[in-house]
Amino acid sequence: MNRRVLALTLVALIILAPIAYVAYAYKNFDSVLNPGKPKGTSNYVVIYHDGQFYVLTSENYASALAGGKKLPPGSKVFNVTLKSYITGSPEVDLNLTLRSFYNRFTIVIGSPSVQECKTNPEAYPGNCQMRTAVAAEVSALTSAIFSANYYIKAKDMGYDNASARQYAYQQTQMRHQIAYLSFITKLSIGMGSLGNEKNLAVLLIGPAEGAKCNCVFAPRKGLLVIEGTSDATLRAEVVLIENIIGFKWPQGNNTKTVQITG
Repeated sequence: MNRRVLALTLVALIILAPIAYVAYAYKNFDSVLNPGKPKGTSNYVVIYHDGQFYVLTSENYASALAGGKKLPPGSKVFNVTLKSYITGSPEVDLNLTLRSFYNRFTIVIGSPSVQECKTNPEAYPGNCQMRTAVAAEVSALTSAIFSANYYIKAKDMGYDNASARQYAYQQTQMRHQIAYLSFITKLSIGMGSLGNEKNLAVLLIGPAEGAKCNCVFAPRKGLLVIEGTSDATLRAEVVLIENIIGFKWPQGNNTKTVQITG
């Protein structure tokens, strides 16, 4: 009888342990999106007018309005909060997260519903054109930084300029992937196998994913969350990130030039 009880206990452990681990990882993913009180915050305003973005701190924007300045008709204003959970400085967190050296990187472009943009745009709970633009730009941004790091590595290995560029291109192509925010992706983030010091993950959270704020934060090193209550806000947040980290697009890139004022 005791052997039977022991056997049943072992079987129960074998079955329940993986289930408990999956439940734990899935719960951990929720804590990634809701990491609690940040160590520090910074508030910015991104203005879009006539095909051009402008970035100001909230203080400079308020001062401009108080001084009698008015926005041109048709301008769109996006209020964005940067949060810090690593160093206490949101700007330092952004640079640390995006510019560090990684073995791989993954762009999570949104929930599986984003795939509707390819075949049935009307079924997507957001703006397909804007989400596609956001996914493309954040992918290109991350690829450019990743490639630059591998170019430096190649130069340190003794490669000439042409060979270093080729090496960086090949490594970038081999070491990146595009993913959707599926159950498996959530588990991978929750378990920490995706979005860590070796495998960078950039996660887009918009209206289709239930975004609750217009904010950008890195809950841990190697994981960047870009969250916006509209797809247009996500686009503005990517522009803000480019400004914060001092990223400049190479000549010939079709992305609109971004100016910082204030």
